[in-house]
Amino acid sequence: MRTMMARLFLVVFMAVAAFSCASTDARMTLGDFMGLCVSGASDDCREVCDDFAAVFVKTYPTSDQCRKACDAVQERLTREDVGRACDSSVGRAAELCAQYCDKNM
Repeated sequence: MRTMMARLFLVVFMAVAAFSCASTDARMTLGDFMGLCVSGASDDCREVCDDFAAVFVKTYPTSDQCRKACDAVQERLTREDVGRACDSSVGRAAELCAQYCDKNM
């Protein structure tokens, strides 16, 4: 009986510890966004991060509307990227932009 109580206590303790240590999705700051974006961009394509960061100047009522602004920047940059080979940098920045919207709106 005593062993069973000890095991039950251990299971309850482990469950409480697991739930208390579970991380919540923290907000993303503009500095976080820029740091991640620039580190993933090629040297010739880092200015795409600035273009996406401009999305965050405005406050959006929903993450969906913020994401649409990210999509518009991605479409524009993709059209303008003729011969510069920044597709992967634009794609990465667009993903980070969407993450920023989801975490902050």
